[in-house]
Amino acid sequence: MARSSHGLLSLAGLLVGLAAYGANAQSGNFTTFADFVAAYNGTDLTIFTAALNKTGLSSTIASFNGTIFIPNDAAFTSFATSLGLANATALLNLSQDVLTSLLKYHVLPLKVDITTPSFLVSSNLSTPTAAAAMYSKLVTLQTPTATASLVSSVTIPFTSAGNASVAVITQVMAWWYSTIADAINDNSRFNQLEVALMNNGLWAGLSDESLRLVVFAPENSALLGVRTDFNIDMKPNSTMATNMMTYMQTYNDVWQNTNFTANVNANYTFTSIYNNMTVVANQTGANKVAVRSMGSVAQLTGGTIQIGGPYPKSLIHVMGYPLIPTTTNIWALIEKDPNFSVLVSLFLKEGKEYQRLQERIVNGQTTSTATPYTLMAPNNAALNKFAANYNTVVGNLTDLIGANNLAAFLRNHIIIGSYNTANLTAGVQLSSIQTTTKKIVVTTSGSTIYLAADKTIGTVIAPFNNAVAYGWTYVQVLDYPLVPEVVTLPSGGSAGTVLPSLMVVLMGLVAALMML
Repeated sequence: MARSSHGLLSLAGLLVGLAAYGANAQSGNFTTFADFVAAYNGTDLTIFTAALNKTGLSSTIASFNGTIFIPNDAAFTSFATSLGLANATALLNLSQDVLTSLLKYHVLPLKVDITTPSFLVSSNLSTPTAAAAMYSKLVTLQTPTATASLVSSVTIPFTSAGNASVAVITQVMAWWYSTIADAINDNSRFNQLEVALMNNGLWAGLSDESLRLVVFAPENSALLGVRTDFNIDMKPNSTMATNMMTYMQTYNDVWQNTNFTANVNANYTFTSIYNNMTVVANQTGANKVAVRSMGSVAQLTGGTIQIGGPYPKSLIHVMGYPLIPTTTNIWALIEKDPNFSVLVSLFLKEGKEYQRLQERIVNGQTTSTATPYTLMAPNNAALNKFAANYNTVVGNLTDLIGANNLAAFLRNHIIIGSYNTANLTAGVQLSSIQTTTKKIVVTTSGSTIYLAADKTIGTVIAPFNNAVAYGWTYVQVLDYPLVPEVVTLPSGGSAGTVLPSLMVVLMGLVAALMML
């Protein structure tokens, strides 16, 4: 249902409704809800009554204080036909949960009558999966699946019955949408996502009624958040945006059995249609769900929207942050890479600085720092070479560096700012978080990039899949560590890479001075 269907009531429909009102404006205030049902055309509300009895909602409805819309038998017959059922009675064979939700969706938490202006409200008895709202304008109701008119028999269209206001309607109202595209289009929370899907050629496919997917859909604020955090703009046409939005579409053979509204602890695994990557949902209570992707942890924030019914074909979970199919922090990139196991062990032994590399883990909120870091990471071979040059073994690196200087040694490899290899040109001076006064100077010879620290020189080696968050920042691999001034090294060791000539050094220094 497109948003345009929420337009003004047509004049013809209004006249028909008001004509019915004028012709049947007999007084009809009933002491109980049962009295109203008995007085209304005798046998015209039999399916609704039978459904109340099956679901055990009779007593709830009898004491309800609000508005109850009752589909007549003709409405149930039409609805059953639309579902491919033989007759209206077959609706009573639906599961009790489905039938209960269907009835509850016809119950509103406020009283309305023929004079009530338009309203947009969800049933206060409906489950969170029945999240779509009911809409009324005098004598017309709209939901994602139907447009119904009010009818009357021996009573006026809205009648007092016990504590409730009651009206009979010509269509059964259901909360589900026909397609994923309909649901996104009809919810203003997804305005930004709709534009992104259209711009990236993914919109038309979501109009397929046969799709069976679970979509983790970021609402508007979520897309703004990922742009603030990582400068990722999903709206323009790009491979990055296409990959991210495809990643959020998943499937699972048993997803129909997930119930995020239940007060349970459970884990569910979904498979993304993007490269068959895994998405895991961790549930710790009713509507307390954290969805873990490769690059983010996003919270379920806005409930679930059902596609197809009465049993869902697809579901849309409203998310407070996008799912990201790539690493968004440096630590995640190096932690499980065997080439960096020695460096990782040093970070863990020091115990604090590695947390700085985790700061970009997202938990559905804007992260704490807007400043990216670039890690100049000596690999295992580099640290083994460093240890051997001072007649020790890599397991004794802490002794070589000095336990008190380990933090400074590690900090000297964490560079303030984002640097890919194209940014590492001759003369660039890098500030580490160890010190901003002692710069690490970039020198180049052809395509080779050298980084000169206080006591050692390392070479940037490639190739390496080093981008973090689509290029928000990087990890650069070095063939030798960058030792800061505070570390005292034994005499007779090596400073690492030997620069090719004095001319190269001078050119780098001149370039650096010219940039001051």
